[in-house]
Amino acid sequence: MYRRSTVIFIWLLLLAGAAYLFVFEPGKTGFFPPCPFRWLTGFTCPGCGTTRALHQILHGHFATAFMLNPLFLPAMPFLLFALLRYSVIVIRGGVPRPNALPAPFIYAIFVAIVSFWIFRNTPFYPFVS
Repeated sequence: MYRRSTVIFIWLLLLAGAAYLFVFEPGKTGFFPPCPFRWLTGFTCPGCGTTRALHQILHGHFATAFMLNPLFLPAMPFLLFALLRYSVIVIRGGVPRPNALPAPFIYAIFVAIVSFWIFRNTPFYPFVS
């Protein structure tokens, strides 16, 4: 029962957040806290631009979303699949399996994120932050 209520709460929270993000544009209206890493260092983190990208996705502007955070857009289907899969298992009363992703894939994801983090803080980065 605890897992089911947690999944329902997560989906309600996501829907409320999506509604808020649809109405208010980050950086122009509404309350959106700044990135702590960027605030402290002046550099962008791998997540910088994700909130603005989500706002653009909710309005159907996928190219603009890609320009704001090119790592998030390709990752989004995998994140949604994982959340949907977990939700279906829990709602049906099952117990989710532990991580089944092999270690080399986890290391590859880690290297991709760190490489993106470094590359987006170089003068060679082609996208506007």
